[in-house]
Amino acid sequence: MESQIVITCENIQGKESAKLLNFVGDMDATNVESVMEEICKLLNEGYINLVADFQNLRYVNSTGLGILLHCSKSAKEKGGCFKIANINENVYEIIEIIGAITLLEIFDDLDEALESLK
Repeated sequence: MESQIVITCENIQGKESAKLLNFVGDMDATNVESVMEEICKLLNEGYINLVADFQNLRYVNSTGLGILLHCSKSAKEKGGCFKIANINENVYEIIEIIGAITLLEIFDDLDEALESLK
């Protein structure tokens, strides 16, 4: 059965090239393509500073994590950033096990991530 992931986008006040992405559900091999399409579309539209709120992301597997790393790299290549906030313990553990903690910009809460935008 296919997992469900929903991403909603919001503008970030005072930041024209930034978007807040709210992730809801589970991210795995069955739905990472839609995640990648959504993020690539935003980057191509000039939204190079992305903040992902993972408060409602229940699960991510290694495939999903690979997509997040790719999105982070793509944002940096365009002169922007990809920040993650509000990670639950399960998702954080997976990121830690795979060794991607140092490769991603992770913040404890959303305000902290938003304040770190240039």
